[in-house]
Amino acid sequence: MLLTDGVHLVSDFCLEELHFFAQQIGLKREWFQDHPRHPHYDLTSKQMKWRVRFMLGVTVSSKELVRRCFRSRWNVEKAKEESDD
Repeated sequence: MLLTDGVHLVSDFCLEELHFFAQQIGLKREWFQDHPRHPHYDLTSKQMKWRVRFMLGVTVSSKELVRRCFRSRWNVEKAKEESDD
């Protein structure tokens, strides 16, 4: 699922979903911020925020956004891979 707190755009499912949606609303791939536990795009203009809210419709608090990122399926899988190394 794609989520926003009005400032960040994240996926709690997979990066492919995030990149695909970002491209659809006009975000450039080089704007992607690859943080280890919460990779995201910043929404820096009113137009981008409006597009995300109009197309996505799922806005959560910043606290909820981070909580969902940490509990996401792909973060659990990433942590498991790191522990196997």
